[in-house]
Amino acid sequence: MEELCKYEKFVGVRHILDMEDSYDWVVRKDVVEGLRLVAARGKSFDFLARPHHLHHVATLAKAVPELRIVIDHIAKPHLSKSLAVSPDWKKNMVDAASCSNVYCKISGLVTEVDPEHHATSWTPETFVDHVAVVLGAFGTDRCMIGSDWPVLRLTGTNYREVKLLHKSLVSSLIEADQVRFVVGMLPTFISLKTLIYSDDTMECCMYNY
Repeated sequence: MEELCKYEKFVGVRHILDMEDSYDWVVRKDVVEGLRLVAARGKSFDFLARPHHLHHVATLAKAVPELRIVIDHIAKPHLSKSLAVSPDWKKNMVDAASCSNVYCKISGLVTEVDPEHHATSWTPETFVDHVAVVLGAFGTDRCMIGSDWPVLRLTGTNYREVKLLHKSLVSSLIEADQVRFVVGMLPTFISLKTLIYSDDTMECCMYNY
């Protein structure tokens, strides 16, 4: 950790919770202690998980309140199915949002429509209900977008299509909230001193995973 902290672009850590045999791995005592060290150095934690891990976010956020946590890929719910299929996902997302040190990354959408075969078609309407839950729970101040590039290429989708998808999903927000959703809190969360923006406000160096 000390060696990594010498690099300005080292801003946080991420662990793929699906790689662990236990759904409760992330709240083990030794893991929590390790994340306290991450927080003490001003780094963030990407919570890369699935819905069955999501109830641990609030627990972890309360155990280490100084740790900035971002839920990656909105915790990969069943995006090709209605919200009724995963009632706990919505409840646990709202619980997570009640902790001010938790954020949510709206990303990995197209890859989770049909994660095994990537053969199911999608439109912006496919994601509207789930994204509405996230925005309603976290607001634009604690949401960020991610392109999921290059993984999105597995679906035959390209970066431009995903960029347009994100624009569509926030098109009902007032312009100021659209800008805040994309660029407003990102520098603060990942603790980078500089970001490069294009002339297109909606295309800020997107949080690319």
